[in-house]
Amino acid sequence: MFLARPISTIAGIASPAKEIAVSAQLPQRLLRRWRALFALVALALGAVAPVSAAWVTTPWAPEAGEVFDIVPHANAPTQGILVGGAEFFGSGTLGKGIVRLNAATLAQDTGFTASVTQGANAGEVHAIAVQSDGKIVIGGRFDAVNGVARSNIARLNVDGTLDATYTASVTAGSEGILTMVMQPDNSVLIGGGFTQVNSTARDYLARLTPAGALDAGFSNPALDNQVRTLALQPDGAVLAGGFFNVAHGQPRDALVRLTANGSLDTTFANPAITGWVNALYLQPNGQLLVGGSLGTIVGAAREGLARLNANGTLDAGFTVDADGSVHDIVSADASRVVIVGGFENVAGTPLRRVARINYSTGALDPTLTDVGVLNAGFITYTAFSRSPTDVLIGGWFALVDGQSRSNLAQIVEQAGAPLAPSITQTQGLNSGAMVTVAAPADTGSGPVTGYNVTCTPMGPGAPVTASGLSPVALTGMVNGTPYQCVARAVNAAGAGPASAPAMVTPTADGGVVPVPTLSIGALVGLALGCGALMGWRRGRAIRS
Repeated sequence: MFLARPISTIAGIASPAKEIAVSAQLPQRLLRRWRALFALVALALGAVAPVSAAWVTTPWAPEAGEVFDIVPHANAPTQGILVGGAEFFGSGTLGKGIVRLNAATLAQDTGFTASVTQGANAGEVHAIAVQSDGKIVIGGRFDAVNGVARSNIARLNVDGTLDATYTASVTAGSEGILTMVMQPDNSVLIGGGFTQVNSTARDYLARLTPAGALDAGFSNPALDNQVRTLALQPDGAVLAGGFFNVAHGQPRDALVRLTANGSLDTTFANPAITGWVNALYLQPNGQLLVGGSLGTIVGAAREGLARLNANGTLDAGFTVDADGSVHDIVSADASRVVIVGGFENVAGTPLRRVARINYSTGALDPTLTDVGVLNAGFITYTAFSRSPTDVLIGGWFALVDGQSRSNLAQIVEQAGAPLAPSITQTQGLNSGAMVTVAAPADTGSGPVTGYNVTCTPMGPGAPVTASGLSPVALTGMVNGTPYQCVARAVNAAGAGPASAPAMVTPTADGGVVPVPTLSIGALVGLALGCGALMGWRRGRAIRS
């Protein structure tokens, strides 16, 4: 939701009624011209006013190893969200490989006690698929579930106990299972780095019956490398993306469509992708969003993200590029998707590891602002959109929106809050610091009333926080220790997202560190000043 702002508050322009009262002595012709000029300026400002809403992380801060998959579990007693990954830590019951969260509160469901291991260590759950009866098929890299031998695939009951009747096995491959899709009849498609299923040759892609037997009616596609993502069409056709270049002996570079029985669908063109595919999203109209580490598609440059038509040809009109890999594409609502990955910019806009695309228009959706997923591996592997204003993200990261988050986080829209400000200067003081902050371009539904600044030591020690008008003074810091600082602008609606980080080191004698950034206003002022100086010099040269 966005709060409409009266024109009198846009960009700090005073109320036109007040200005007209002050100008009552002006000639009527001049006054009419002034009114027309004001209307044009207001219209222009309205046309370019940011339409973004501030997105921030919430206090929810579980601790996890790498997170690979997040899916809903509607059959849980209190509704649930399943999270697959490595080891999960923190309060509550420790989890290995998979945990279930309460869908409403995000608290860990301690009644769900599945434990996935690999030798003496935690195993990895890379893919989760839920049957219509609520049973859960998990795939990844592991050799035991709840202490019972299982090779990279298992089925859990609704409460997380092992379903002993499901004894499928996936072997002969170091990566195990990387992706799964549940079919309406509870057969499950599996893809990954394996070459054997239930001791029968199957190259990187197979289908299992609801009982866990290999489905002989789905032929071996004879791929030559990993499958990393799968999508199921309404007609039963199977889309597979990954590292491969061959399917059924035919060239198929990183993406292939198979019929419902696993044979090659020759009506879907070879997209000739250079790179590999990590994510697929089938639009309602049959077009296909493709995410990955892309270079070209049928010779056309596409980076990170592309769209294909229903026959596999490139949609040349869709040109939303990401400057890094895209790892997952999930539905946000009827016309938008959330993409996550290792990128820093999407369509030329700074968006670190999370962005939203309006696929109905084929454009970036600017209403999801940068949440700054940083540190560690810098990669967001998976996401689950609880609503258009509430998204869970998982991957390999340590910071989200300037806050410490261990590989799993919640980001939400803070309606009416200002966007991120910028830190223009830091000064180390004796056991403290002074941080100068510039206001954001969009102050949200009201004026900025102050700034919250957090400085985190780059090493042992606790973060230090302070609030107030700029410059903000912080105390209780350790001399000689570098700190990374972020600032948030605050208005009546709350605090917005964090600024880009800036460094400061407290010292006994102090020291100023200017941050090398310029606001648009400063750049305009600099350009005007340079232009005036050049004009003055040119005038002198002509006169001389």
